[in-house]
Amino acid sequence: MKILIFTASAGNGHNSTAKRIKEKFLKEQPNSQIEIVDMYKSYASKLKAWSMEGGYFWLCKNWVSLYNMCFKTQENVKFSNRDKFSANKETYSMLNGMAKKIFDFKPNLIICTYIYAAIAITNIKRAYNIPAKVACMTLDYGISPYWECTCSGLDYMFLTDDYMIQPFIERGFNNSQLYVTGIPISYEFYKQRNKQECRKLLGLDENLFTIIVMKASFFQIKEHDLIKAFSKVNQKIQLVIVNGNDEPSRKLINKYIKKYNLTHKVFNIGYTNQIPEYFAASDLIVGKAGGLTVTETLASGLPSLIVNKLPQQEIYNKQYLINNGCALPVTSKTLCNTINSLLNDKNKYQDMVFNTLRIRKFNVIDKIYDILKDIPAAVYSDLEFKDTKRETIKKINKRRQKQIHMQFKLNKKV
Repeated sequence: MKILIFTASAGNGHNSTAKRIKEKFLKEQPNSQIEIVDMYKSYASKLKAWSMEGGYFWLCKNWVSLYNMCFKTQENVKFSNRDKFSANKETYSMLNGMAKKIFDFKPNLIICTYIYAAIAITNIKRAYNIPAKVACMTLDYGISPYWECTCSGLDYMFLTDDYMIQPFIERGFNNSQLYVTGIPISYEFYKQRNKQECRKLLGLDENLFTIIVMKASFFQIKEHDLIKAFSKVNQKIQLVIVNGNDEPSRKLINKYIKKYNLTHKVFNIGYTNQIPEYFAASDLIVGKAGGLTVTETLASGLPSLIVNKLPQQEIYNKQYLINNGCALPVTSKTLCNTINSLLNDKNKYQDMVFNTLRIRKFNVIDKIYDILKDIPAAVYSDLEFKDTKRETIKKINKRRQKQIHMQFKLNKKV
């Protein structure tokens, strides 16, 4: 099997998913040839590549309301007008490089772990004969704008849950393209682990109610407010705070632990590769609502307290968990009372645990692999790609509008 995976560094989930898929195929088919390509780092300008990674994090940290306003504006565009979306033009500078890579590598299967990669491949297929099958997947629990731009280019669209089927059909997809699998995460989060044994392994107290705080990028509760809130929790607990590579934040937290004379048992750590073990050792998580993190907490049977001021796609993830009884929303002002409420009401907490276990999905990578594993070799009639960037864009612009409208009308009839 020859597989080309296009990803992007807009958050860590897209790259992580690409690696998981590669690992699975190599485990089952060791002779496979698989390449992972970051489309922005490989084919976009340095400025555009930065805006997709560093710019995204900066915007979500400092101007998340502006990001969300733009997100909601695009959601309100009619599906039938999707040929006018700026999302198509967003990919134009990368199309020629991506097309050359496809014809050089000649994959049987192209997998996109990022929506703009799927948009780019859809545009490329409008101008060139690409015999490879193309697959993509949702990595959130809401439906982002722009999936409308990909309906004519994908053979396999892997969805998070059943409720997405009808909205995707309304966006121009047909049933034969849609597969409900869930979001692929590491097998480590599905392992059955004994809570006390995990706590012993990690050097934690085996008997204390344990809360883990995942201080990921643009975590909106400040260090001072976080520790102040925990200082008012009225039962003794065990607290694990994961700061990742943010050493200044870890030092600030140590400072406020001393200031408030925190009596809880606290493990204030930096980066760790033992997140599955820490999740298994914990009873509750405080964090954001990234698609993969949400899925990892569900797989671990871990109820969530989710902070506010999130990017729009994470707001949808948060709402999904709340609607299913797996999570509660918190702010710096309500965090303490919410934790006290759960500690004092064991039935309420156990209901959240039950709901978390009820909706989790198992072995998503296996399901995706089973669907894609037997794709036959693709025969490329065009053995060499010679078009310039200008010629590539000209061909795509000529065919894009007509093909989009035809596909939309066809799928609406179906």
